[in-house]
Amino acid sequence: MPPHQFFDPVMFGVEFAYSIFVVIICLLIYIKTKSVYELTKHKGIQYFRNAFLFFGLAYIARFMAHLFKITNITFEFFIPMREIWPYVLMVTGYLSTIAIFYLIYSTIWEKIGHKQFLIFSNTIAIILAIIPVIFRSHLTLAVAQIILLLLAIVLNIIYHKKSSKHYQTKALYFLILIFWLFNLALIGPGRLIPHELKIIFQVISFALFLIIYYKVNKWIK
Repeated sequence: MPPHQFFDPVMFGVEFAYSIFVVIICLLIYIKTKSVYELTKHKGIQYFRNAFLFFGLAYIARFMAHLFKITNITFEFFIPMREIWPYVLMVTGYLSTIAIFYLIYSTIWEKIGHKQFLIFSNTIAIILAIIPVIFRSHLTLAVAQIILLLLAIVLNIIYHKKSSKHYQTKALYFLILIFWLFNLALIGPGRLIPHELKIIFQVISFALFLIIYYKVNKWIK
């Protein structure tokens, strides 16, 4: 029988609740903005919806990885997290990077064709997703995603200056940036972050995502 890794049911429960919460909020945002898109047929709203769809998929993939921990106590074999974590980062990194690209594209969709966007965004997302597997570190991915989010904010400011909802969208994008900064601190191997600090980060992220949901509701009205 292989040696079992330590399984913390409390942290697993916290991670479960946190991931499910984010997935539900992403799904609600995706559903709530559907009626607005169907009414206006505004492509920017469609791509904004896609961003939250991919954010939700990234969190589903992230949570599925934590289910591997259960194999330590239910089966005669286990998969060490240190072995699979780079591949988890590869999947979540790809999905979350595509989500950020869709945030950017929701602002500049009139300037760039969708086909060109898909080729460029997927190429960059795949490259960034592979890096954690090669170097066993998510630092490059984290820095790249922060830069992309900052770019999303800058482009939103530039292209939405004359919009009546400019300040709402700017605040929304800024909140997403802050949320993602906390998220990036949580996606590394758990042993690098004390459990108490991880829970604090998740509580802050929880509150931020509630505010994001509120802002989206206000923005689409």
